[in-house]
Amino acid sequence: MSAEDREEISQKIVVVTTTYYPDILDIRFNLAIDLCKLANKNNIHLIIVDDSPNHNQVATKFLQTGGYIHVYQQDKEKFVGKGGALRQSIAMAVTLLRDNNNDRGDALNKAVICFTEPEKVDLLNHIHLIAKPILDGETDVVIPKRNDELFKQTYPIEQYHSESFGNYHFNLLAKKLPAKGFQSEGAKNIDWLFGPFALKASLSRSWLTYIGTSWDAQIIPYVRGVRDNNWRITSVTVDFKHPKAMKEQEEGSSAFTKKRLMQLNLLFDLLGDKELTIDTDMSRLK
Repeated sequence: MSAEDREEISQKIVVVTTTYYPDILDIRFNLAIDLCKLANKNNIHLIIVDDSPNHNQVATKFLQTGGYIHVYQQDKEKFVGKGGALRQSIAMAVTLLRDNNNDRGDALNKAVICFTEPEKVDLLNHIHLIAKPILDGETDVVIPKRNDELFKQTYPIEQYHSESFGNYHFNLLAKKLPAKGFQSEGAKNIDWLFGPFALKASLSRSWLTYIGTSWDAQIIPYVRGVRDNNWRITSVTVDFKHPKAMKEQEEGSSAFTKKRLMQLNLLFDLLGDKELTIDTDMSRLK
């Protein structure tokens, strides 16, 4: 992709993320700073909704990295939990896109909102590849898919196995749904547990009206869009490298393996059983 194409795409992307740091010595905070720097380097607007106890200090550090960074304190009365912070960030992205586009009425049809966790710094190196199919009108949602070799090499080995297992389970269920989107060639092996996703900005209402407060708030809105509203969905494989510091901190830690089990149990229920499983009477899909 040429530098000119990358620059044109950059102007049509807003990346959103959510943060919480008990103190700024957390390695994840330093990774979030790196994400900010990379967003500025690529001229991509990055919206951060932060719930840190020392929010002002955190926000100041983020804003010092450059002018493409926008930081908001989480409004926990209106936007509850991790899912609420995601909704707030998407709402801020919608406002930014409309304010920055002369044709406010069509601004969201010509733009992409992409969510990523703040520690997934390298995702910004692949953001143009992720956004392009949406901007080209080929799909409505893109779920980046990790290169399996790099996934295994750069992630904690326990995470590689747990997320590979979860992805296999959710793909089995999705293939049984009658929704056309999940039957398309590009959606047969979705990386459900990677985390990042990109959407055509005009479809953001599906996230803004979903009330989940955890990881489900990232995934279920696009599942319902594909299942119930014939959205197009596709995977784009990226050569993503997970930060070495994360692997070193988490690999071999029982606390993190327990957290991954909790995540799987939550999503097996809220995503697998309640969204990707066909009711016998099919009434839910009507």
